Amino acid sequence: MREEDRQRFVFTCGKCGLPFLADEILPQSGQRCGDCQAGKAPPEVPEEALTGAMEEEVRAALSLRWSFVTSPSLTVYMQRLVNQLESRIPGAPAGCRVVLVDDWSMRTLALPSGLILISLGTLAFLQDEAELAFVLAHEIAHAASGDAAVRLVRLGYHAAASERNGAVDDVWTETVLDLVRLGYGRERERNADAVALNAILAIGYDAVSVGRYLARIQECVRAGTSGVDELAAAHPPADDRSRRLDRALFGRSRRDSAPKTNREVFRRAAGQHILAADLVPADLTQDHDSEGDDLPAENAGSGNLFRLAAVIAALAAIIIFVGLMLSQ
Repeated sequence: MREEDRQRFVFTCGKCGLPFLADEILPQSGQRCGDCQAGKAPPEVPEEALTGAMEEEVRAALSLRWSFVTSPSLTVYMQRLVNQLESRIPGAPAGCRVVLVDDWSMRTLALPSGLILISLGTLAFLQDEAELAFVLAHEIAHAASGDAAVRLVRLGYHAAASERNGAVDDVWTETVLDLVRLGYGRERERNADAVALNAILAIGYDAVSVGRYLARIQECVRAGTSGVDELAAAHPPADDRSRRLDRALFGRSRRDSAPKTNREVFRRAAGQHILAADLVPADLTQDHDSEGDDLPAENAGSGNLFRLAAVIAALAAIIIFVGLMLSQ
């Protein structure tokens, strides 16, 4: 950091979502970077090839700083939920998936490809499947709108320009950590909330769970609970988010159906795995752990039956062969 910048403050522009420096503490609303104040249009979504190259750098850098884990049963559970949400969010990248960060602070991040990183601390904080659906949908919304692509590419340029002594991985890691800490700007975070709300309502989840989730965040912020600092700094105040969602819900309730929370399903699927021994390291640089991950559940079941039939047939052939040998 330059000497003249040491006493300045970092904020996120409420319009374009990019970080900028200010000489004084700014109010929570109306924060604008110099480009947006000058009337310059926010940057467009960059080309796919450029975004992909930047994401590869980010994945490699994060793999050196963070630890990532997975669980076969938990992965299947979360992937089914992601697939449902992806189909309800316009522009969502095809093949969104979730990888767990072995960290007990509350961290979430969506990369342009649709890779969603969610910390064990976030998973432990959630209480039902409706809350999980909202958190995942919020991150998918960022990937769908191009927020993640714009931020990574713009921040990537700054990272490359400021790289010193060959410490490229450190620069990239700090770049993506800045994205986690600062978020995408209040306007874009509110838009992601709105998209996420529509998505979970479309597949029948209870929006009341979202209100409970935001209320618990607000309580933790007021109590100074550790682990929520980044989440609070990167998003509008939780009570503001809750009020806006309440207004969006006004007049939309359907009394002829019972919205789902799936609390017990979530506890059985997710809660028991957080400290379980079946959490194993995951490779963030690979898109899939195995080719079998791409198979739908029903096809995977068919594959298992086929393999079982093949084993039985092989055993039968051996028994017949042995019987013939003994009869001679």
